[in-house]
Amino acid sequence: MSFFNIPDIFHFGDFFRQGYESRYERKIGKDSRNIALLEPLEATLGKLEDIRFRIGSRIEKETASGTDMSQAVDLLRIADISLSDAEQAVAVATSTIDGPHPRPPYMESQAAYAALNQAKDTLNAVLDSITSAVDQASSSPRQLSQSHVKKPE
Repeated sequence: MSFFNIPDIFHFGDFFRQGYESRYERKIGKDSRNIALLEPLEATLGKLEDIRFRIGSRIEKETASGTDMSQAVDLLRIADISLSDAEQAVAVATSTIDGPHPRPPYMESQAAYAALNQAKDTLNAVLDSITSAVDQASSSPRQLSQSHVKKPE
């Protein structure tokens, strides 16, 4: 214990150094406004990648059941390209804060949002293609076993 009953673990130099570091981080652009711009971008990208994985497994399942998914596979390739474009746009927006000359990522975040919306639209087109292929396959006449046919009463 020191003279003023301040524990020895607390040093004023550490206190001031922490304050300086936070001011430095604010100065270089790592404040809450910039983080608030980038966190939704990364979260949305992660959700779109999860949706892409589920769409891929759905296409495999429908292909295994005999449904023609050639159009959906072609659209999924386009969706993969738009997802990689969105991933690059998010990386560019993030690099504006972490780079050697940090600045607010307003323009880059707008471009990333546009790329994410494009990826979302292409994934929706893939889903529409899957739905139409499944509907087309289910409307074609199939032979049902007798257990599926209701008997009139």
